[in-house]
This record gives sequence, structure tokens and C-alpha cells, in this order.
Amino acid sequence: MVKLELAWARSPSSVILKPNEIHIWRVFVDEWIAAIPDLQNVLSPEEQARAQRFYFERDRHSSIIARGVLRVLLGRYCTIDPAMILLHYNEFGKPNLTIDGSPSPLYFNLAHSHTTIVYAFTYINHIGIDIEYMRTNVEYEEVAQHYFSPREKEQLQAVPTEQKMQAFFAGWTRKEAYIKARGKGLSIPLNSFDVTLQPDKDPCLLDCREDPLAVNHWSLYALPPDPHYAGALALDGTCEHIHFWQLTSPF
Repeated sequence: MVKLELAWARSPSSVILKPNEIHIWRVFVDEWIAAIPDLQNVLSPEEQARAQRFYFERDRHSSIIARGVLRVLLGRYCTIDPAMILLHYNEFGKPNLTIDGSPSPLYFNLAHSHTTIVYAFTYINHIGIDIEYMRTNVEYEEVAQHYFSPREKEQLQAVPTEQKMQAFFAGWTRKEAYIKARGKGLSIPLNSFDVTLQPDKDPCLLDCREDPLAVNHWSLYALPPDPHYAGALALDGTCEHIHFWQLTSPF
């Protein structure tokens, strides 16, 4: 397993995504509130309408920031005006980028939980990212009974009590990142594959009944540790060069 430097670094002034790299960006919603008018201007009519359908203002703000920053970052990588970016969605809702009528070789994904948004970009292959705010009021053992595989339930039961919540969210984000990367959503049952849960073990896809060969070429990676969030990255392939950056608002 590749050992990565798990820490968020200051956002660089310019960035070039190399063919063998993954770039991960983190955004704090509250830091981008002042940028909402500018971000809203780069959204497509469909994205603007989607944001307005949220009842609570904080959810509208989060939607505008999440999609607006995605366009800003895609614009940087592809040297395109963010407002001119064309996104297409598959039947399960996963976005893909089209440039001049052809699919872009850039793979990307985003996730949002509570007040944090994360983005992943690479040229390597299909990628998925997930982040979850570790709420203490979640009946995580009951959730695990419904959605985790028998092997994962055994892992969870073996974890010391004080680490069970962390193990649950570690497993949940790894599973979500994997199905997001596959681009098939919950058409892949969460209990049809196994991931590692233990906090002291590297993220790993252990088995996949839906696609037995997946364990041979899929990799899972952890995001930098955070006392309030769990996060994971899934990649169809391997990568030794993953960069983690905190993106601050220009305002």
C-alpha cells in the first residue's frame, strides 16, 4: 500500500495536473458565502434552478458553492471559461465533462457533507470521493446491520467500543466512494462488496461479488484525518502522487 503524506496544504497559485497524479481540494462553505453572486453567474440554468429548489438558505448556498467551485476548478484544469463548461450526467447522476463535443480525459468527482466540500481530479481513470460528517446521533450499528456485508459487520464488532463510530464512518465513506467511482449508484448494493473498516488498517477493497475482478485493479485511499469528518477516495487503478489542498475564497 502506498504511504501518502496525509495533510491539507495551502492552495497553490497555479496548478498542473500530471498524468500520474490525483488532486484533492477541500472547501469550507462558510468561507465562500461572499463569492456566491460570482459563482452563481457561472452556473448553468439547470444548476441555478436546482439550487433554488432547496427550502433552506444554507442548502441553497451549499449547492451554489459546490457546483460553482467545481466549474472554477474544471476551468483551471481545462483552460475554459467556467460558464462555458458542458457537463453531462449518466443515468445514475454522475457528471462527465465534454469539450468540443467529445468526452474529456479528465475524471472528477465531488462530495459534500455538513459545511465541507471535497473534489477529486485525475487523468488516470474513474474516480470517486466521499466525505461524511461524523454525527454522534446516528444509530450507526443499526445502519450497518442493514447495509454492511457480513464480513464488514464482523469487522465492526471486533473494533473496540471507543473506535466503533470512527470505523463505521470509515467503512461507509469507502463504500460510497467506490460506488460513486463506478458511476452506477446504488444499483450496486452496498452489501455486495467488502472494504476494510478498522481505523488502524489501510483502506482496501477486500471482495466484490458483483465484479470479482475488481479487487485486482481498484484502490482505496483515506483523506487526511479530521476529528469531525471521515473521507475516502476510490480509483480504478493505483496512484502514488496524491495532493491535498485547501481552497480558500478569493474574497
